[in-house]
This record gives sequence, C-alpha cells and structure tokens, in this order.
Amino acid sequence: MTSTYHEITRLFILIVGLCSIQASLQFSPMSGTSNSGNQSAPRGPPLSWVPLEPLRETLDSSKLCISDGHHPRLAKDKDYADSVLKAWRRDVKSLNDSEQTVGSTFVYHRSEDGAELLNGYIVASSILAHRSNSDEMERKVPAVLFFHTGAGPQDIFLRWKADVLVRQMGCVVLIADIISDAEGYAWSDRERYDAARRNVLATSEEEGQIARWKLRQSITAALDALKGMDIVDSNRIAGLGWCMGGHPLLELGLMQEQGVKALVSYHGVFDGIKDHALPTCSRTTATDEDGNLPGSGNTQVLICNGMEDPFVAQDDIAKTKTILQTRGFQVEVINFDGVKHGFTNPAQDYNPSDAFAFNEHAAKTSWESTIQLLRNSLM
Repeated sequence: MTSTYHEITRLFILIVGLCSIQASLQFSPMSGTSNSGNQSAPRGPPLSWVPLEPLRETLDSSKLCISDGHHPRLAKDKDYADSVLKAWRRDVKSLNDSEQTVGSTFVYHRSEDGAELLNGYIVASSILAHRSNSDEMERKVPAVLFFHTGAGPQDIFLRWKADVLVRQMGCVVLIADIISDAEGYAWSDRERYDAARRNVLATSEEEGQIARWKLRQSITAALDALKGMDIVDSNRIAGLGWCMGGHPLLELGLMQEQGVKALVSYHGVFDGIKDHALPTCSRTTATDEDGNLPGSGNTQVLICNGMEDPFVAQDDIAKTKTILQTRGFQVEVINFDGVKHGFTNPAQDYNPSDAFAFNEHAAKTSWESTIQLLRNSLM
C-alpha cells in the first residue's frame, strides 16, 4: 500500500510539473517573445517545450504504442517501449545529472511554398531552452541533427539518445523528419512508409550532377530551421544517423555544408553510394577563414558497423569512405566482429528477424567514440 501511494504521489507531481513547465515555455509563432513576458525565445517554428521526465518515467508504456491524435506513436509494441525506457532510465541515473531536459515538436517546411510539412522533435536543457538573460543569448551552443531509421522520426529510441546527448554535450538536438511523419505512421502503415521512402531517396541528374535532390531538400530544411534558432551556433553542427539514416548522413557529407563538423553513422545503409559517380557540389562555394572548402579537412566522419550486418555491404562502406576522403573528410570505420544490424538498440532483442541483434559492447563503444569525436570537433 505504501509503495502504491508513493507511486501515485510521484505521478501527480510529474503531471503538475509537466503542466506548469509547458505553460511557462509556450512560445508565440515567429514572435521572438514568450507568452509569459519579454523573455527572448528562439526564432523559427513555434515551440511548446515539455519536460522529458514524464515520458522517461511513464508507468504505462502501452500508451506509447498508439497514436491518439494528441501524441504520436513512439514504439512498435510494449516490449520495444519497455526495453528502451529501461536503458534510458539507466543512462540518466548513471550520468548523475539533475538538470532537466525538455522537448518540443518542431514543424518545418521542406518546400519553399510551405506545402510539405516535416515533423521533427527538438531536445534541449530546460535552462537553455528558456534562458532570458540577453547576455547569455550571445553564448550559442552546438547542435546535432538525428536521422531516423525505417521506424521514422517518432521513435522513443531517438528521444532517449537525444536526451543523453544533450546531457553529455550541452547541445541542442533536432530529430529530423525525412518522410513527413507526424503521427508515427511508419510503425504500422508500411505501404505508406515504402512510398515515402522511395520518393525521398529517388536519384536524378540535374545539370550534370546526380544526387538525391528530394532528400537534400529535407536536409537543407532541417539545417535552416535549426540554424534559425538564436541558441544554436551555426558553425558547430553535427549529424548522427541510424540504419536508414545512413542515406541522409552520406548526402549531407556530399553537400559539404558550411558549419558541419562531424558525421557519425550506426549500422547505416549506404547502398546509394553507387549513384554518386559524378561530382556533386554544395549550395554554397564559400571557403572558411583558412581558404578551405566547407567540409574539407576539418570535418570528421565515424562509421560504426557490424561485420554480420546483411544490410550493409563492406564494399559500400569502402566506397563511402573513399568518396568522402576524396572530398577532404577525415574518415574512421569501426567494424565489430560478429555484430548484426541494429546493434545500438536493446529492443532488437525482441526482433524476430535473425538479421537484427543488440550488442552491448558495440553499442557502448560506438557511443563513447561518438562523444569523444563530438567533443573534439564541436567544443
């Protein structure tokens, strides 16, 4: 009875905290001011920050497996949700970090006419998201783009990793959307997902250049929205991609965008590398203060892969490394012996396919290598 009472009390406190913080962090669209006063807010899409703790500590994970019109579906099933939540809670506890993190839906446009909406999710520390001191606004922080798996952007796994990265790096994380998925349809409507995937990954030739131009539109939209935030240092940007996220990660590298300092792939799929036989260029030809092209020499790439991954050919990895090196990137590849696809996600232990498996050593090593790389390149 005592245990139940404490659980109910704790849940009540979390709900009250959620409501009060959400109310205090509501931002008016494109206004630059908050509803609660004259406090400065990020430019860009309207944000409604809410604390991540109630999500992380949820008592009924089955609610994460449905879309109710107010919240997107975030998990395949209860086993998936429970596995990720357990790992998320463990990580936050091990960091011994009392700082509160907050997140917000982040809607932006893929096309200039505003017809195509993309539905990202942004995570930051509560202090950073709501700081009001004008002097502090001059201190900008790094930002990291997350590129999602075939599960889409509405994935509890990505919110876990975003929360942990924000705590470790003091950065802002944007979970980018490349398939226009607001409600988490990728979990259940695979026909719709397959059509969206084919559309965004289609390659074509424009003015002698072969690229995934639709995908580049999505990447550019996410970058521009992120860089439009007052708190973000546009010269300290990184990209992390999982599985399908290898495609946008590679494309971002080939775009050679100014300010992108690091790229990291986890069991990323690079089978589109064969479509990049012709030279590609970025939307800018500006050089840095040393006269180097964006992405040349000072951008670091880490590719983490399992040797037993049936979806990622070693030849594709080798070609990806070569083509990025020819463009001046510093590329490191970590291949884990005996490791399969999806090794970063503990929920893969419940995947019925033999091609998938969580591997604690590979997951820990790749994440520690990521943190070291980001500290070297962004801090």
